[in-house]
Amino acid sequence: MDFALDDDQRLIVDTVRRFAERDLRSWSADADRAGAPPDRLAQVAGELGLFVDAVPAANDGLLEGTYSHVTRALRGFELGRGCAGLGALLEANVEPALAVGRWGTQAAQQSLFASLASGGIATLVHDSRGNLEIGESGGPGGEVRVSGKLGPAPALAAASHVLVVAKDITFLATTDAMKRTAITPSGWRAAKWATAELDAHKVPADFVLGRGREIGDRVLAWARVSLAARAAGVATAAMEYAEAYAKERIQFGQPIGKFESLIRLRDDAETGAVAARTLALYAAWAIDKDDPRALDLASRARVHAGDAVTKATIDAVQIFGGYGFVNDYPVEKLMRDARAFEALHGDERLGRVLSQKAQA
Repeated sequence: MDFALDDDQRLIVDTVRRFAERDLRSWSADADRAGAPPDRLAQVAGELGLFVDAVPAANDGLLEGTYSHVTRALRGFELGRGCAGLGALLEANVEPALAVGRWGTQAAQQSLFASLASGGIATLVHDSRGNLEIGESGGPGGEVRVSGKLGPAPALAAASHVLVVAKDITFLATTDAMKRTAITPSGWRAAKWATAELDAHKVPADFVLGRGREIGDRVLAWARVSLAARAAGVATAAMEYAEAYAKERIQFGQPIGKFESLIRLRDDAETGAVAARTLALYAAWAIDKDDPRALDLASRARVHAGDAVTKATIDAVQIFGGYGFVNDYPVEKLMRDARAFEALHGDERLGRVLSQKAQA
């Protein structure tokens, strides 16, 4: 494995890092309080190609050739350092675009790509709790009907299309006939979350990407690596803020950053963040290489990153002391944002336990 970045990756990392530090961090607090992204997000991110990087160039996107999940993980880490909620919006189109581009029919591709190329947004929802009832409608060509609840999911309040991974089927659905309810949870407040109620929602046969688990598992691996990379970015940001504060905060005649207990606390959290980033990149590399271990590595990367970001943000609040719970300081938001990384797409730990129990 070559750990060196190529020229394109280095350019992307530098560009996204400047965007994250200059724009996302400056917008983050106001977007969190408002529960909505700033108006300028779409314009600035669109100029960087962040919404259409997984849309084929033939469909007015930027993707030429094979998509690089390693590059995406590098980018996701920087977006996490900027703002988890806004980063979630910027990454939302990738799974739908890649899945439909790879397994979708021409009708599905035309519907989705036309929307994304014109500034639309799509999102991924995993029916990890089995809330959906999916049945054959008897309509032409294998149309299915879907009833039940989707979400909560980021970007669902604004999405024109939803890629749904259910137990034995993966399909693309348009949202025009869904009853959506916008919500603002405690974490990623600016990410346009929503739930959706489906009542015998029609999914044409052309919008069914595949049956069984194979396609859904691959899509979830992409999503889990992205989550892991962004979680590592949030954990890193928490320690960056904590380190800066510890240099300025004076107690007993010296900066608190010189106290051995806080040095150890921060050092352990930084170790976890570095390990989370490395594992996310390794899992992304495995996906790009079509390595048979990729699905397992993606799951473990997401779990480890979830643990790392939870610890790092709690430790950052502890270093800030009472100020850590005040939203005038950034770490209070980061601690809330950490929870979303554990909540999305199901409990991999439980899934692995049940899988090993079934095989025993």
